[in-house]
Amino acid sequence: MPVMNRREMLVAMGRAVWGVGGLYVLGGCGDGGDAGPSADGGMTPDASLCPPTTRDVLGPFYREGAPSRMAIASPTEAGTRIALGGIVLGADCMTPLVGAVLDIWQADASGAYHEPTEPGEPFRLRGQVMSAADGTWAIDTIRPGNYPNGLGWRPAHLHFLVSAPGHRTLTTQLYFEGDPYLPPNDSCLGCGSDDPARVIPLSPTSAGGLMGDFRIVLARS
Repeated sequence: MPVMNRREMLVAMGRAVWGVGGLYVLGGCGDGGDAGPSADGGMTPDASLCPPTTRDVLGPFYREGAPSRMAIASPTEAGTRIALGGIVLGADCMTPLVGAVLDIWQADASGAYHEPTEPGEPFRLRGQVMSAADGTWAIDTIRPGNYPNGLGWRPAHLHFLVSAPGHRTLTTQLYFEGDPYLPPNDSCLGCGSDDPARVIPLSPTSAGGLMGDFRIVLARS
């Protein structure tokens, strides 16, 4: 599947972000539910229904210095293509965060990680993207493979290190519905693959790949 630009990817994913009075309101934030009135008569989300995205272990394969690029996987990378996108929101689950940096890394289709200095393709399956003016982000990659860990296997996942001024830096992982190594079968007992907010469905694309949506909410620093 060819690499898509941001506009093409977000259109393909059918994103709908509606501006209202300078704010952006998204349905289904957190677990859903009603917002409560604020002191100025507006609506303030219930914090219990709009928790920040949960953290996960950093893992041993993070490397600094990944290049800025939407194509995390090159066009020749083996594996099933995935168009991933989403939005980065502030702690109120309404305000899009502009210029948030998402540092992303993952295993290849066989479950192997690659060092930035490997010959042929520096920083293979590693990259950084920045959220746009409406808080959205998008990447083009492949579905990572499962790999053995200790006495078992890890579910397929992508790593995220997300930072934005005025907010806590988030280290987390994204998982996929239907993976046979999700809990109770995840061999990493200290990982957070049991968080349903970070286990997303993937839908088929007309190009033969998959697409998914991952909304990220950052806590205030």
